[in-house]
Amino acid sequence: MGEAGGPATRSLLSLGGEAVTQALRRGGTLVGSEPWAKAALAVAVLTLGVFGFVYLQHALALVLFPYDWDQGEGYDAWSAWLIDRGQWPYSGNQAFPYYSSNYPPLWSYVVSIVMAWAGPGLASGRAVSTIAAVGCAAVAGSAVWFQTRTAWAGLGAAGLVFASPYVFHTTPLARVNALTVLFALLGVWAFERPTNRRLAWGTLALLLALFTKQTAADAAVACLGFVLLTRPRAGLAVSIVLGAAGFSLLAAFNVLTGGAFWLNVVSGNANPFEARQLFDYAVNFALIHPLPLALAAWEAASAMRRRAWDPWTLYFLASGVAALGVAKLGAGESYFLGFVASGAVLASRRLVRLLASPPITRGRPVWAVAALLLVAGQAVLYAHGPLALGGVLVDRGLQAPLLGRTPTAKDRQAGDAIVAAIRRLPGPALSEDPSFAVVAGRPVVANTTHLRNLYDAGLWDPTPLVADLQAKRYDTVVLNAQLYPQPVLDAIGRHYYLAQTVQLNGFTYQVFYPGAD
Repeated sequence: MGEAGGPATRSLLSLGGEAVTQALRRGGTLVGSEPWAKAALAVAVLTLGVFGFVYLQHALALVLFPYDWDQGEGYDAWSAWLIDRGQWPYSGNQAFPYYSSNYPPLWSYVVSIVMAWAGPGLASGRAVSTIAAVGCAAVAGSAVWFQTRTAWAGLGAAGLVFASPYVFHTTPLARVNALTVLFALLGVWAFERPTNRRLAWGTLALLLALFTKQTAADAAVACLGFVLLTRPRAGLAVSIVLGAAGFSLLAAFNVLTGGAFWLNVVSGNANPFEARQLFDYAVNFALIHPLPLALAAWEAASAMRRRAWDPWTLYFLASGVAALGVAKLGAGESYFLGFVASGAVLASRRLVRLLASPPITRGRPVWAVAALLLVAGQAVLYAHGPLALGGVLVDRGLQAPLLGRTPTAKDRQAGDAIVAAIRRLPGPALSEDPSFAVVAGRPVVANTTHLRNLYDAGLWDPTPLVADLQAKRYDTVVLNAQLYPQPVLDAIGRHYYLAQTVQLNGFTYQVFYPGAD
C-alpha cells in the first residue's frame, strides 16, 4: 500500500479526516467555554442523556422478556443456536424443518458464543445487540471528541444516536442490525486517518460488517471512495483485498452449504419494491429528525463545496442512499440506522463550528436560548417509550405500534398462555413467532417471512410443508399476521381448527389444533 506519513500523503490528507480535525480545532474561542453557554450545553446534553437512560431500561426489560417483540427475532436467535449445535442455518427449505436464515452468519456466530452457556432463547441475542448499540453511540461520540476535543460535542453525538426512536425500536432486539452498524462505524472511524495500520483493521471491520448484514455495503462504498481520493494506490489495494476476501468467503460459504447460502442470503433478499413504503418512511424519518438531519446535511454540503472529503461525510451520503432500501417488502426503520449514526457525527461537528463563529459569540445568551428551544422542539419529536405521554409527546415512528412499548407483566402472561397451549400436545409446533416454540421446548420450523419471499420469487415449493399439514404432523399452529405463503395458510384452514386466541402487544395470536377432516 505504500507508506503513510510522507509529504505526498500529508497533502492528500488535506482532503480527509486530518484536515477536518484541524479545522474543527481552529476557529477561535469556542462559545461553549463561556459560563453562560455551559449551562445551555449541559441542559442539552442531559436531555439526550435521559433518552440514553430510557433506552437502557427498555433494553434490559427486553432481555428479561422471553417472547418475540419483533416477528423475526426468534429466527435470528435460532440461527445462533443451530451454529452452537454445529449446524449451518442454511438449507434448500424443501424438507423438514424448512428452515434457513436470510442473513450472513457473523451475528449468529457471536450470539452462539453466549448461547453456549445461556442456552437457546432471545436473551443472548438481545444482550449482544444492546451492547453493540451502546458501542455505536460510543464510536460516534469518540469520533467527534477526537476531531474536536470538545467533550459536550462527543456526548451530544452519542446522545443523538440513543435519542432516535428508530434506534430505540430496532437495536435492542435480537436482530443483526446493531452489530452491523457497529462494525461499519469502526471501519469508517479507522479510515478517517488512512495510515497502513488503520486501513488494515478498518478493512477487517468492513468485512465483518458485510458478513453481518449485506446492507453494510454503504460503509464499504464510503470508505473505499475516501481512500481512493486521498491515497489512490492504497485505495486500489484495499479495494482488491476487500473484494477478494468478500468473494472468497461468499464462495466458501456457498460451497460448504451446497448452494444454500446464495439461495437464502442473496436470492432470498431480492424483495419487491414498494414506492409507497419508501415515501412513508422517508417523510416519517425527516419529520422525526429535522434538527440533526438539517445540521448534518449542512455539514455535508459545506464539505462537498470545499472538497474537504472525509469518510464520515461520504458515509452519511452513502447511508442516505442505502436507506432507500426501506422500500423493500419487509424492510423497516433499521434501514436508517447508519444514516442516524453518521448524521449524529456530522451534526455535532456542525454545532462545534457554529458555536465557534463570531456572530454567535457576540450574540451570547440569545443564541443559548435559541439552542435550548431547538433542542426542546427536537426532544418533543423524539418522544418514545415512557417519554411518550400522549398528546404532544407521542411516538411518531412508523414501527411504534409494534416496537414502541416496553413488555409488561401482562405481556408475559399472554406469552405464557401460548406456551401452555403448545405444551398441551407433545408434537412439533408451527409458529409464526418462533420464540413460543423454543420456550415450550420444541424445535423451530420454517422461517415464515423468508419462505414467503422465496415463494413469491418462485424459489420455494410449499408442497412438502402442505403435505405435512394435511398429515397433521404439527400438533399446534400459532398464527398472528398470517405471513405464510397462501398454499400453507389454505392447508391450515382445511386441516386445523381455531382453539384459542391470545392478545399480546396489541395483536391477536391464534392457536390452532388438528381437526377432523
